[in-house]
Amino acid sequence: MTKTPDGLYEVNLRPHGSHEKLLTLVGYPTRVLDVGCATGFLARRLQGRGATVVGLELDERAAAEARQFCEAVFVGDVETMELPLEEGSFDAIVCGDFVEHLRDPRAFLKRIRPFLAPGGRLVLSTPNIANWAMRLGLLFGRFRYTEWGILDRTHTHLFTRKTLRECFESAGYRITVFDYTVPVPVLSTPRVEAIAHAIGRLRPSFFAYQFVVAAVADPAVSAEESPARVDAAVAR
Repeated sequence: MTKTPDGLYEVNLRPHGSHEKLLTLVGYPTRVLDVGCATGFLARRLQGRGATVVGLELDERAAAEARQFCEAVFVGDVETMELPLEEGSFDAIVCGDFVEHLRDPRAFLKRIRPFLAPGGRLVLSTPNIANWAMRLGLLFGRFRYTEWGILDRTHTHLFTRKTLRECFESAGYRITVFDYTVPVPVLSTPRVEAIAHAIGRLRPSFFAYQFVVAAVADPAVSAEESPARVDAAVAR
């Protein structure tokens, strides 16, 4: 995942990259909520599969570009803005490299859960703070924020494999797929990355650069009062 000079993220077309893995996990849904849709690079691919996409985005410049691939794009802070969305109206929700930018990822995941249709899935990618490079840096006393990567200075909440699973479960989801990326700098050919991914399978919590997860609403939790209704009650 890289950024353009104006701070917007670019699409990653590598077959073992997070964007391709997200699209694989999403499949061919009818209606998708793309959270943090940026310029619409995922929405464009989803639209090409026949999906109707609704986007949520903080940056108006990016949202303006994404609108050509989306039915609608709502601009604002997704943790506090009103979400003019119908409950149960999306068979997929995509959060690509997004939750690490939030103040309270767990509360946000709870907030969007009611918008999933029965049987719908949430797919998400986020960095692994326990990646081997991060551990090695700490061993030598290095922990410095950067312009992009795991320690992107805009990241406010980072996860290990264990804490990401705990976050999902406490927000009312059941994880169905827990995948990962293992990019190889410089030699990032599909064959090399396929080998790296196979090695990463030995210990994903150590080798993974990003986690790529699919989850469904936990039926035991979905029967409780909807978090969306709780938000509305508080607003009143």
